[in-house]
Amino acid sequence: MSSLFSSVAVFVFVAVTIAKGVRIVPQGEEWIVERARQVPRHLAPGLNIIIPYFDQVRYKLTTKDIILDVQEQEVITKDNAVILTNAIAFIKITDPIKAVYGVTDFSEAIRNMIMTTLRSIIGDMTLDEALSNRDKIKARLREGVADEAIGLGPDGEVGRDQDINPSESMQKAMEAQASAERERKRW
Repeated sequence: MSSLFSSVAVFVFVAVTIAKGVRIVPQGEEWIVERARQVPRHLAPGLNIIIPYFDQVRYKLTTKDIILDVQEQEVITKDNAVILTNAIAFIKITDPIKAVYGVTDFSEAIRNMIMTTLRSIIGDMTLDEALSNRDKIKARLREGVADEAIGLGPDGEVGRDQDINPSESMQKAMEAQASAERERKRW
C-alpha cells in the first residue's frame, strides 16, 4: 500500500513538473522568463521548455500593433498662436526585454515622448506652417520618437492620424480678421 502511494506521489510530481516545464506561447505574444529574479529571456510563440521551479513567466507581452491615442494638447507656435493637436501612434514591441525592463510603462513613455516631440516641432513653426504642413510634422515626429525610443524596445509608426486645429479663441480671431479683410476689400 505504501509503495502504491509512493508511486502515485512520484507520478503526480513528474506530471506537475512536466506541465510546469512545457509552455505554449500563443501567436502574437512573447513571454519574459526570469530565473531567481535574474537572467531574463523571452519565449517566442510556439512550444517552449523552461526549467520548472526555477524559471517563472513574469510578463506576457503582445507583439501585435498597439494603438496609442495621444490626448489633445495646446501648443504655442513660433508666432505665439495657440493650437490644439493630437496624434495616434501604432507601436509594435520589437525587443520585449527592453520594453519590460527599460521603463516602468512603455506605452505611457511613448505617449509622453510623442507629446513633447510634437510640442517641440510645432513650437518651431508659425501658425500657417503648422496648419499647412501636416506631412512634414508627421515625418519629423516619426524620426524624433524613433530616435528616442530605441532603448525602450518598441518600434512603429507614429503620428499616422493627426489633428491640428486653432484653439477656439484663435478661430474667433481668425474669423474676425477674415471678416475685417472682406469688409476692407468691399470698400
